[in-house]
Amino acid sequence: MTTPIRTVIIDDHPLVIVGARATIDTTSDIVCVGAAGTGADALALIKETGPDVSVIDIALPDMSGLTLAEQILKQQLSAYVVVMTIYPERSYAQQALQIGVKGFIQKCSAPEHLLLAVRSVTHGGLYLDPPTAQELTRAAPSPGSRALKAAGVPGLTRREQDVLRLVALGYSNKEIGARANVSVKSIETYKARATEKLQLHTRAQIVHFALTHGWMSAV
Repeated sequence: MTTPIRTVIIDDHPLVIVGARATIDTTSDIVCVGAAGTGADALALIKETGPDVSVIDIALPDMSGLTLAEQILKQQLSAYVVVMTIYPERSYAQQALQIGVKGFIQKCSAPEHLLLAVRSVTHGGLYLDPPTAQELTRAAPSPGSRALKAAGVPGLTRREQDVLRLVALGYSNKEIGARANVSVKSIETYKARATEKLQLHTRAQIVHFALTHGWMSAV
């Protein structure tokens, strides 16, 4: 029997926690091992329980959820973070992606998106719910990306495109190397060449480029 994915819910609204727990309780492959309403309590809870996935609201009473997410990931307290928020602005999703968050969902989304996000990140992918994906695709592309899209030719080799797509989906260089059966150093080279050609300087720009070119389907 597969071990359930262990999660914690961090939100200062009790009803949100109740709803998230109820959604998780409908599954057999995900369990909630705790909940907290502040960043300080969340850090203590996560250190105690060691969850696979931390689901975090952006607006906490004592700190930004993004600050909390960054601390969790830097200290490796939880393998993955999913951000859940009422704020639709793409800047929040962009900041989250830049610090290493692998899942971003809005509270207006259907409950099943929480489950999809948790499952996706634990399988090495990146999950953006439909409202977030739509918001990110409205972002203005970089000058280099715009020119390439207008020309209809991304300007990448097949291997560079495959590597960049997997980067956008949230895979690490090591994981991509294992999939492609090449060294991590080679993956880093392909990624560097691709981002230089496309003038993509941040993770958010890579994800946006992938979204606008239809690369974000499951692999």
